[in-house]
Amino acid sequence: MIKVLLIDDQPEVREFLSDFLSMKGHEVLQAANGKLGLDLFLSDKPDVAVVDVEMPVMNGLQFSQKALEYDKDFPILIITAFLQKYSKEDFESIGVKGVLQKPIDLNVLNSNILEVVH
Repeated sequence: MIKVLLIDDQPEVREFLSDFLSMKGHEVLQAANGKLGLDLFLSDKPDVAVVDVEMPVMNGLQFSQKALEYDKDFPILIITAFLQKYSKEDFESIGVKGVLQKPIDLNVLNSNILEVVH
């Protein structure tokens, strides 16, 4: 069972993705922003994080930078509706393993999780 840390400020997105990932057999931890996500990252040691970019308190880029300071090999997948604002290279240059455009193809998300964890 893969422990997935899901960070998104939209409760309906978190619930939708969490339900899908749980159906696929993953354990899902949820956080509404990067700060809460970082707390869960440090306390619960997830296997992978799926992180939205645009969030209050601490955005996805800030979360990714902080988490990768603690563990440079921690797999992070970014999900965003704002690919025109950021480039994949912006994230990959700090060590993010993948960037997925919203709306998300759920099967692509799951296969990306399996790929970066194994």
